[in-house]
Amino acid sequence: MKTKYLLLILLLVFNFKSFSQLDLWTVGTARTIQKNRLEVSAFRPARYGLTNTLEISAQPFVFFFFPNAQIKKNWYNRSFSIATVHGINYPSIFLNIVRKRDYEKIIPVDSVVPKLFVFKNEIIFSKILVERTSCEAENLLLSLKIGVQFALKFGESTLPLIEKPIIYQRTSVYHDKLLWYVGADLDGHINDFLNFSVDVDFLSVGSSINDYAIEHKGIILMPITNSLTVAGGYKISYGSYPSGNKFFIWPLIDISWTYNFKLSKPKQLDLFKNDKMY
Repeated sequence: MKTKYLLLILLLVFNFKSFSQLDLWTVGTARTIQKNRLEVSAFRPARYGLTNTLEISAQPFVFFFFPNAQIKKNWYNRSFSIATVHGINYPSIFLNIVRKRDYEKIIPVDSVVPKLFVFKNEIIFSKILVERTSCEAENLLLSLKIGVQFALKFGESTLPLIEKPIIYQRTSVYHDKLLWYVGADLDGHINDFLNFSVDVDFLSVGSSINDYAIEHKGIILMPITNSLTVAGGYKISYGSYPSGNKFFIWPLIDISWTYNFKLSKPKQLDLFKNDKMY
């Protein structure tokens, strides 16, 4: 039995060494995914590079009952990068589904759900702390961001506040409030086949900081194949709620698949024709 485990470990090690080094994660940074590359994850929004400076994203697995879309544009990419992110989602369909299932602690069945359009606007600044050399790849991408979220509401509403971690501050915009946040991300290489991503965010509802949250996430990314990557880590949140301050921690796990769409090259006629006169 021990021999089988040893062989499995050796197989995994040799397979890992055959992979090319993972690119630095661009989620939460001013960088965009490469042109014509598609990344689909189990829990995070899928991303596609329209150009080398423009990406679109959406969560396809919930799209039909939680329509959502986001676009990220990189405006400057020299010694540091600048990007803006703009998103929209329509949560009303999902809120009605939750209401009809009679989750009284979240949304009572007799609640009236309005038509809600939630908008997100964000600016991100990123800089590489360790530049690329002839021996090593670039490393440690530091990103700083600031953003706001707000909602346009149409129709009557009797929605209650949803006092759940992560959700409470973000759904406060359903009640004519503005959510603003600042944060920092650090992405880097651990070794040839492991990457990491850590962040910390401060979120606040309205002009005061009474309804706030401090969130932190740590993730390790590891390739399974050249197109499959597994991510695992944790999420921590400490925030204020109507019933008092609370602390929460959850494990995180995700798997993503990437595919590069290569455009077919036009056929070249007269390949060996040479008009030069000798």
